[in-house]
Amino acid sequence: MRRTVAVFGVVLPSLTLLAAARVFAIAGPEVNVSKLPGTQNEPSIAIDASDDRVLLAASNSSREGTMRLYSSTDGGLTWTTSTAYPAPSSPSQTCAADPWVGIDHAGRQYLSFVRFAPCRTGAPRVHVVTRAGPRAEWSTPKIVAPLNGARFDDKPSLAVDTSVSSPHEGRVYVAWVRASRNVVFGIRLSHSDDGGRTWSRPVAVSRQGREVTYPSIAVSARGYVYVVWDDATNYRIQISRSTDGGAHFAPEKTVAQFSIVPIPHCGSGVVIRAIPGRCIRANPIVSVDRSRGRFAGRVYVSYSGTGVVGSAGAFVRTYDSRLRELPFSRLSDQGVAVGATGARLVGRSHPDQFWPQSAVDASSGVLWVCLYDTWTDRAFKSAFYSCAASRNGGRTFSPLAKAASVASDETQPGADAHGYGDYEGLAVANGVAHPIWTDSRDLAELGEEIYTTRLTENDLFG
Repeated sequence: MRRTVAVFGVVLPSLTLLAAARVFAIAGPEVNVSKLPGTQNEPSIAIDASDDRVLLAASNSSREGTMRLYSSTDGGLTWTTSTAYPAPSSPSQTCAADPWVGIDHAGRQYLSFVRFAPCRTGAPRVHVVTRAGPRAEWSTPKIVAPLNGARFDDKPSLAVDTSVSSPHEGRVYVAWVRASRNVVFGIRLSHSDDGGRTWSRPVAVSRQGREVTYPSIAVSARGYVYVVWDDATNYRIQISRSTDGGAHFAPEKTVAQFSIVPIPHCGSGVVIRAIPGRCIRANPIVSVDRSRGRFAGRVYVSYSGTGVVGSAGAFVRTYDSRLRELPFSRLSDQGVAVGATGARLVGRSHPDQFWPQSAVDASSGVLWVCLYDTWTDRAFKSAFYSCAASRNGGRTFSPLAKAASVASDETQPGADAHGYGDYEGLAVANGVAHPIWTDSRDLAELGEEIYTTRLTENDLFG
């Protein structure tokens, strides 16, 4: 009988092209986006491509039984909040999870999530709400696709085609996990061409694996659709591409293969000291360079590496538009490391890095990656949300810069069992990054809160 075993950090090999020291730059101001009692986590954030002062964010408000939406029209300095639907009188009546937001070129805003009622026995299904702009009312939740005999849906992600050169400009995509009647998981994708009012019949994206999860979507300037996901059955990350607006997907390719000691219920995930009660998974995120720069069309996949001795840090692999991996993408077995130190402290293993999120600035092609990092804590329990960036197409990264001025610690008394949730968020435009994360500094008074800040390239590169 296998036992549940907690496994921890691993020492990275020396990577000569990476930065030799960390920068602890702090931009600002930091803003508490939520300011709500009860746990908020799993934040997502999007920026309006036509007006970078307009931001949309969302979080899982599990104790309310609904989704929280946050709106800013001043570049993230101030925020207002609303809900995707009225909170139930009892949190057990209905539950929701996994928010993901987007904004199209017309300024229409979107939120996807799963909702189920009652909480313990209901079948989760993917819903979307929309509104015409930051001051409009939200629509009632719309189910993207009926189950049609499937057991349930899970973990949706959303992307909007905002490229004027794309044949599908304005199309909105949602990818999610669907569990069949015999509990085989598959990645499905639907799209909408009418602002989320109607959705296409779901298309199969994945072809292999019985337990696939954590899909992420990106759309190129040419309208190509890229979907990446975690194949927990085979301990690997997979990616596929559609060149016809999501109607068909090519056979998937392997981004990374993990060699791990399996932990029951973790799949390809591991347990780390910063979150002892939950599994840290690869959380693959795909992003595409939609700029007109020299790296236009490049596809990036960021993820947490996992190995036989636990967390191996955050990595990026780089592809051309046809998903041919670029040769510099594998400086180690895992890939190009994000914000590596170039040296390790005597007597210490490499710090844990988890829940990475990535995005490309469409104005410049600069790739950003943000993540939790336990570097400053010798016990590896508290973590600063931090960011790094690459100006050379994912070949090397800047040192990590702190986005948070206060470390979060989800091992302390009173912390929520779900901790940081299962992912964080990042939006970038016109040289400014807006990381958003779950923060524990207000745990005693409010619970886990959602924080954001502004970072520029100067904060990272000087």
